[in-house]
Amino acid sequence: MNESFDTTRKADHIAQFIHAKAEPGIKLAEPPTDALDAAIAGIEKMHNVAYVDALRTGNDVLLAESQGFDWCPNIWTMAVHSTAGVIAASQSAMQHGVSGSLSSGLHHAKPGRGDGFCTVNGLAIVAERLAADGNRVVVLDFDAHCGGGTAAMIAAHDLNESVRHFDLSTNTFDGYQRLHPDDRLVVVRRGDNDYIDAVGEMLDEIDWAGTDIVLYNAGVDIHPEFSRLTVALRERLVFARANAESTPIAWVLAGGYTFGMSMDELVDLHWQTITAAAGFTTQLR
Repeated sequence: MNESFDTTRKADHIAQFIHAKAEPGIKLAEPPTDALDAAIAGIEKMHNVAYVDALRTGNDVLLAESQGFDWCPNIWTMAVHSTAGVIAASQSAMQHGVSGSLSSGLHHAKPGRGDGFCTVNGLAIVAERLAADGNRVVVLDFDAHCGGGTAAMIAAHDLNESVRHFDLSTNTFDGYQRLHPDDRLVVVRRGDNDYIDAVGEMLDEIDWAGTDIVLYNAGVDIHPEFSRLTVALRERLVFARANAESTPIAWVLAGGYTFGMSMDELVDLHWQTITAAAGFTTQLR
C-alpha cells in the first residue's frame, strides 16, 4: 500500500490536530470490537468473494491493487477499520444526532473491485445495514467526483427503494446513470455562487420527513477550484439543515489531496467539516 498517498495518512494528521486542539464537544474514539466484527461481515456481504480474498491475501494482485495502491497485508486491516469507523459513526448519530468518522476513500469502490483510491465502500455497507433495520437512508455525496461505486453497490444489492443517492460533483469521473427518479446527480463545473446554490437546491429536494438518517460524504477536493469559504458555507448548510429537520447525520471525510496545497491546509479544510458538525446537536424526532 502506498502509505505516502494522502488518503492513507491524512487521518493521522487530522487526529493529531484534534488532540492538540482539545475543542469542547469534539472527542476521538476507537471503533468498538462489535463495529470491527460488523465491518468484516459487511465487507464480505457487500463485496464479491474474489475481491475480498484478494484484499486479504494479495493472491490476485491486479484485483487487490485495483483501487490504485500497492498491496500489503495492512490493506485489509485498513479496510476493516475504515468501515468500522463508518459503522460506529452511524450508530452514534442514530443515538445522538451527529457523529462522524475520519474514514475516507469509499465512494468509488464497487462490488467486485476497488477504484479511484477507494478500497471498500463503507457508505454502501452502512447504508445496507441501516436499511436492513428498516431505516430510510440518504447518501449525500459532496465529493468533487461522482459516486459511481456507491451507485453500483446500491444496484447490486437491490437497495433502490430504501436508499436515496444525492450526488453533487464538480468532475464527471466515475459518472453513472441515476437508479431511481428521486435520486439526484448534479455536476457544477465552476462558480462558487452556483455551487452553493446547487447545495441548497439539493438539500431542498431531500424528503426529510421520509429520511431516518443521512450518510454524508464530505469531500473537500472541490478546493482549490472552489474557495475555502465555499467549503465552510457548504458544511454549515448541511449540518444546519439536518439539525432543523431533526434528522441524524453521520459524516466521513472524503476527497482532499496535497497536490495543490500543504498537509496543514488540507487538515484545515477537514477541520471545517468537523467543527461545523460539532456546532449542532440535532434534536431527534
